[in-house]
Amino acid sequence: MKKALVILVLVILLFSICACSYVPSKRFMSRSQVNSLVNEYGTPQAVVTLSYEMKDGGVEKNFEIKLTYDLLLSQTPLAVIRFIQLANEGYYNDTLIDTYNSTYNYMILGRYIYKDSVVSEKENDKTCYVNNALDVTFKGEFASNNYREPKDGYAQFNSFSLAMFHDEYKNEKNTNFDSANGALILALDEETLNSNNYAVFAHMVSMSYKSGDKPAVTMPNGGVHSQALANLKSFTQRINDRIVYTDTTEETKVPSFYMMKQIVTVQVEIVGNNDWSKLPRIGK
Repeated sequence: MKKALVILVLVILLFSICACSYVPSKRFMSRSQVNSLVNEYGTPQAVVTLSYEMKDGGVEKNFEIKLTYDLLLSQTPLAVIRFIQLANEGYYNDTLIDTYNSTYNYMILGRYIYKDSVVSEKENDKTCYVNNALDVTFKGEFASNNYREPKDGYAQFNSFSLAMFHDEYKNEKNTNFDSANGALILALDEETLNSNNYAVFAHMVSMSYKSGDKPAVTMPNGGVHSQALANLKSFTQRINDRIVYTDTTEETKVPSFYMMKQIVTVQVEIVGNNDWSKLPRIGK
C-alpha cells in the first residue's frame, strides 16, 4: 500500500513538472503556473534603447533614449515570456520604429531591420528588411481572446508602456488562439489605446536621455523627459510607398502604412542573470 502511494505521489509530481514546462498556444497559463514563475523570477526587467540622429542647432548629433521596464509577469505571462525569449535571441536588435499613429499616439517597433544604405536617389530613402525572426504567433492575453485570469486585473497603458497586439488581419483557423506576434506597441501616453485587442505587458520605471556628447539625464520617479518625447513626436513625417526589401534582390512595396522618415533604431536587453532557459515554451 505504501509503495503504491509513493508511486502515485511521484506520478503527480512528474505531471506537475511537465505541465509547467510547456504551454500550448491554444490555452492560457493557470494561476498556479503563473505564481510559480513569479516566485522564481519576481518582476523581470528590460532595457529598451532608442537611437537616432537629428540636427540640433544646425549640427547633426546622435541621440539616445534608454527606457527601463518592469515586465508584468503576473498579469501577462505569455506576452512577457515571449518577449524575453525573443529579446534574448537578439530579435529586436537593429530593428526600427516603423510607424507612428498620431491619432492614438503610439508607435510600432520590431517588424523591420534597418540597414544604413541608399537604395535610390530619393532623399532619406533607406534599406529595410522584413524581420522574419518575428514571424511567430502565440495566444496573447487579450480580452478579445476571453482571457479571464489576471490576478491583479488587466494592466493599463501608462506613458511609454509596451504592449502586444491582436493581429486582426490574419485569416487563419484558430486565429484567436494564435493572434499575437513579436512586434510591439510603444505607447507615448496613458490615453493611447483602450481596446480588447491590446495586452500591456511592460511599464516604464525610468527614462534617460542623452544628447550628443552631453551626459545622460535620468528622470526621477518614472518621469518622461520632455525633449525626448518632443523628438519622438517630431518624427511623424512620412513618405508614400516606402520600399521594404525582403532580400537583396527582391523588393516589396508596403501600402498599408508609411514608414517614418526619421530612422529610430532599437536595442533590447533583458536585465539580470536568471536562467531564462527554464521558462515555458509557448506559441510557435
